[in-house]
Amino acid sequence: MAVITGTDHFIQDKAEVKDADATITFGKKTELEIFSTKDSILFLIGFTGSKRHELADILAPKLEMSVQAPEAISSLDELKELCKNTGSIIVIPQSAMRHDDIRNALREYGKVFYLMTELLHLAHNLGLDAEQGREQIGSDFIELEPHMLASLHFILHGWKEPEDLVENVLEPLGLL
Repeated sequence: MAVITGTDHFIQDKAEVKDADATITFGKKTELEIFSTKDSILFLIGFTGSKRHELADILAPKLEMSVQAPEAISSLDELKELCKNTGSIIVIPQSAMRHDDIRNALREYGKVFYLMTELLHLAHNLGLDAEQGREQIGSDFIELEPHMLASLHFILHGWKEPEDLVENVLEPLGLL
């Protein structure tokens, strides 16, 4: 097997340019839209064991927002009712992600953060071993993770502790 060394095999064609010191930037610069903590909704989605509730409790005083954490949301009307309380963080129950109309409305009604983590980490957070985790939460994970990914605006690394995620929420909201 031959080993190539050096750079003499690179393409070395030269091109004439008008201004050798000019630079170009591709794409357009956009300013972050600043999230209104008084008039908007922040949704936290994820699986049971992803520590969404803990993150909501840390964010609420920093953002001067209230927390709503219903046990269940089974209809779009229930979600709309929750969203009437602007300036709130709504922790979406895992089971609500089974409803197409609820999932489809989340992005329209507020900013959606998905605490993405993997099955073994969830199992650990729930006090289960790997085998118990696969048995008890594996089918929900396989079913719902694509829905969570399709519903998000932003991904949070759910294997981090909630206090380590605060800046990851504030920055894309334009609040840092």
